[in-house]
Amino acid sequence: MGPKINADLCAGCGNCVDVCPADVFVLKDGKAQAENEGNCLECGACAEECPPQAINLEE
Repeated sequence: MGPKINADLCAGCGNCVDVCPADVFVLKDGKAQAENEGNCLECGACAEECPPQAINLEE
């Protein structure tokens, strides 16, 4: 469960970092990483704000 990031699609814009209320994401080497995946609230804000649609929430 939690967010999965397709690194090939990630543009490194940081929108997910900005909108995540649980501080799940960090930018490393120009790409988003779900460093604190266990904190995920599964609200979907990250996926909604990702322009290249690189984030999916797994069921």
